Amino acid sequence: MWLRRLLFVFVGSAWLVISHPAAAGIAILQYHHIGDDTPRVTSVTVAELEAHLDYLVEQDFTVLSLTEAAAYLAEGKPLPARAAAITFDDGWLNVYTEGLELFKKYQLPFTIFVNPALMRETPHLYMSWDQLRELQKYGATIANHSNSHSHMTWRLEGESDCEWLARQRADVVEAQAEIEAELGEQPKLFAYPFGEYNPALEQMLLEEGYIAFGQHSGPWGKYSPPAAIPRFPASAQYSKLATLQTKLLSLPLPVIAVEPENMILEHETKRPHLQVSLKDQDDFMPGQMNCFFGSEVVQPLWAGLTFTLQAPKALPVGRSRINCTVPSQSKSGRFYWFSQPFVRPDANGRWPD
Repeated sequence: MWLRRLLFVFVGSAWLVISHPAAAGIAILQYHHIGDDTPRVTSVTVAELEAHLDYLVEQDFTVLSLTEAAAYLAEGKPLPARAAAITFDDGWLNVYTEGLELFKKYQLPFTIFVNPALMRETPHLYMSWDQLRELQKYGATIANHSNSHSHMTWRLEGESDCEWLARQRADVVEAQAEIEAELGEQPKLFAYPFGEYNPALEQMLLEEGYIAFGQHSGPWGKYSPPAAIPRFPASAQYSKLATLQTKLLSLPLPVIAVEPENMILEHETKRPHLQVSLKDQDDFMPGQMNCFFGSEVVQPLWAGLTFTLQAPKALPVGRSRINCTVPSQSKSGRFYWFSQPFVRPDANGRWPD
C-alpha cells in the first residue's frame, strides 16, 4: 500500500480528500539558432519564436532571468504559479540578426551562453561583443558555455584525472575572464557543451561558484542539483506549442537521489538500470507514472519512495535519455516531469557530436 499524507476536509455532508499541493518550478527553454537556413534540429524560426514569446505573455507566465530564478530557490520564496526562463546556447550570429527585433518588442529577460574562443576563431558565425552588449539593453545576460565547446568529459591521451580536471577548470575560468573583460562582472552561470557532465565537473563548477545547466528536460525546482539543472529543448520538433505548453506547465518531481550518479556510462553498459529516490509522493499516484526511453515505454517498479527501471534495449553509442511524467493530483492538467541523460561511449571512449 502506498503511504501518502492526505488532508481530509468536510464540505457540506461529505469528506473530501485533498493531496498536498504541488510545488512550482521554472521551465527553462533552450534554443540555439534562429532561422530557417540553419540545421533544423537546433533551429527555431522567427515565427516560431514569436509564437513562444506571445504564449508566455498571453498566458501570464513570469519570465525570470536565471539569476532571479536562482534567488527564488535559494531564499525559499514561493515561485509564481507559472514561471519560465529563456536561454540560447553558443551565441550564433543569427540570434542577433534574426532575433533583435523580437527582443526589442518583448523586453523579456534571456540568457546567451557563449564560447569566447570560438568567437575569436570564427567571427563570421558568432555574435561580436558589441552585438552582445546591444542585446544586454533588451534583457540579455551573457554567460559561460566554456571557452572551446569541447566534450568536457573526454580525456586526452595519457592525461590523468587531475590533469583533465585542471584543464577543464582553466577552460571555464579563462572563458569567464574574457566575458568579464568585455562586459564587466557577470553572474556565474554555466551551460555544459552538448549537455555532457559528470560528478567531478559538477563539483568543480560548484567550487568555482557556478550554477550549471544541462540539456535534459524537466523544470528547475527546489531539489534540482545546482550543477545539473534541466532545460527543455524548444527547437525543431520541440517547437510546436501543442507539446511545448505541457512542458512549460510541468512540475519538478522531488528527486533527492539518482543512481548511477554519472551520466557517462561504460561502453559495455548497454542497458543501464536507473534508481530514483523521492522526497515525497504526496501529490501523485505512482501507478500513473509513464516512463520512456526514446519511443519505448518502460514501467517503473516502486518500493516506497524509490522507483527503478532498466533500458528496454541496448542504447546506441552517443547521447540518450529517459523521461518520466506523472499527473499532479492538486493541479489539474499539469504533470511532474523528470529526465535522466545517459551517454554510452564507443570502445575508444568517444561518441558523435
